[in-house]
Amino acid sequence: MAKPLKILIVEDQFVEANHLRLMLKKAGHTIIGMARSVSDAKFYISLQKPELVLLDIFLSGKETGIDLAEILKEDNIPFIYLSANSNEEVLNKAKSTHPYGFLVKPFREKDLLVTIEIAEYHQEHGIESSIRKELLFQKQLKTIITKKGTWDDRVLSIITSLQSLISFDLVMAVFYIDDKLSSRVLGYARTGLHEYQKIGIEELQNITALKESEINELRNKSQVETEATFYNDEDFIKICDKTPIKKMIATSMNMKSNLMLPVPLSISEKGGLYLSFFSRQPNNYNKNHLTLCERLQEPLIFAIENLISHDKKLDKKNSSSVSQTKNTKVSGFESIVGKSPMLLRLFDHILQVAPADTTVLITGESGTGKESIAHSIQQLSNRKEEPFVKINCSALPPSLIESELFGHEKGAFTGAAERRIGKFEQAHNGTLFLDEIGDMPLEMQAKLLRAIQEKEIERVGGNLPIKVNVRIIAATNCNLEKEVADGRFRLDLYYRLNVFPIQLPPLRERKEDIGLLARHFIAVYSSKTGKNVKEIAESALKSLLSYQWPGNIRELENLIERSVLLAKTDTIEHIPLPALDEIKVNNSSNEWFFKTIQENEREHIINVLEKCNGRIRGVGGASEILGLPPTTLASRMQKLGIKRSHF
Repeated sequence: MAKPLKILIVEDQFVEANHLRLMLKKAGHTIIGMARSVSDAKFYISLQKPELVLLDIFLSGKETGIDLAEILKEDNIPFIYLSANSNEEVLNKAKSTHPYGFLVKPFREKDLLVTIEIAEYHQEHGIESSIRKELLFQKQLKTIITKKGTWDDRVLSIITSLQSLISFDLVMAVFYIDDKLSSRVLGYARTGLHEYQKIGIEELQNITALKESEINELRNKSQVETEATFYNDEDFIKICDKTPIKKMIATSMNMKSNLMLPVPLSISEKGGLYLSFFSRQPNNYNKNHLTLCERLQEPLIFAIENLISHDKKLDKKNSSSVSQTKNTKVSGFESIVGKSPMLLRLFDHILQVAPADTTVLITGESGTGKESIAHSIQQLSNRKEEPFVKINCSALPPSLIESELFGHEKGAFTGAAERRIGKFEQAHNGTLFLDEIGDMPLEMQAKLLRAIQEKEIERVGGNLPIKVNVRIIAATNCNLEKEVADGRFRLDLYYRLNVFPIQLPPLRERKEDIGLLARHFIAVYSSKTGKNVKEIAESALKSLLSYQWPGNIRELENLIERSVLLAKTDTIEHIPLPALDEIKVNNSSNEWFFKTIQENEREHIINVLEKCNGRIRGVGGASEILGLPPTTLASRMQKLGIKRSHF
């Protein structure tokens, strides 16, 4: 049961608002107001800050609930959307504001209370996580001060420690000593998970094709903000027009937002260190970053002043500094290859959630590597030495899923010759990975929800509850919000699983990683096959970059495996891409007539599975399209040797 909260209801229909009020009062919550519009809501918030807002999307007046959500987000007030409209465009707009929950009208009292409980968990976990990261940062600062090394090395250590608190693609450190701009220019561009490229005057010259004197002129013309501030999107474009050095960086490095963190130093009059964080995301920073900067200033001032006092060569250029950090492979990410900004942000999220026991929902298209992400989370968690148990919810008929998850007693049903321990018990004290959770039948969803909420199960045919301590990681290639709206997935289970969502980008959106992935798979399959293939030709790589990859990383892996087998030299010269190598029927040959019935059937099933993104069950699944029961299709796939790697 969630603790009593002060709740603001923002709903323009009085009957519905009053019904909410009665349900919430019955549950012990306090209602601080019922607002019909955004302006009414602002009035109530000015009188008393709510601990939670229940927010209808469509309200009286010109402003919508989504407009109010932006304000609530900046003020760190959690909110849950209420809406009778399941339009996908509206859902996507609402989702972009990062609500703590979403209730589709009409909903049950139980749905409301469960969603509030999850929202409360979200809020508390977020605050605890922030505090934990800030304390860790302060400990790291104390260690950095005592370490030996060059000034550049120690500044880099501070910057890498800040990455977990402030997301950035580039940071520039600007020094003012006695109100004069120091000749020292030092910045770092993020190139990998824990990899940073030094950006000094020489590097800036190479990147911008400007002379040192021209860069210094731009710096002298640019005023540095002495207070913490941020610029997103249009505001960033405007400040770049006023600040030549920012414009140079934005233009040459494709930066779209900026956060300034000043670190004034008492050991120098009118001087200090000014950290300028840049991101390729247009809306990467918000008001919460400003309050974070205020909290970080004091420990940073202490650390920088200590570094200066130990560095007697402050005003001398460190031309001998190392230009790039070592490429250190971080434990837990061995199975994930890539350095694209999207993947680096994904790594940051994994590092954030892995140490907690938070439930994680991994979404993404088929073949994007959801199981690899789940494995990384487990390896970086406190449960890494405990069992990691996997179950594919789409590969089992409905009659067997309950037994697989919870086990069964001897004689529980025909064929149950002995007791069986289910996946939940096998994963006790460890992690349970529920793959393709979107394909789980509705009747089983209720039982799974009960097991997650109450942390206990009952074996099929048993009557004694069994306590289990399991961390849940779920994955799906379905749009679960649409499944909820269409009545195929339980709303309460969705929010139980969606505590920490991780969205995997498709390969076509992270093409920077295709070359790295291709070379990785070349090395893997060259070793497996005993061939001496080492490289991929530039023309073949260009063809990979031009392809849209409907099958994502799995498709790339299969094509590289085939290409390694076909390669006649140590370099892959050609990739047999489907878009480039479609079979053209020759009317005179009638080649397709010579395929066996089994070959044609196998090809047809694989084509249907590809169109369904690998989904077997449910509406729009392969079994429905083929007119076969899911169990029959699964049996047919096994007989024809069709594996998930084939589609």
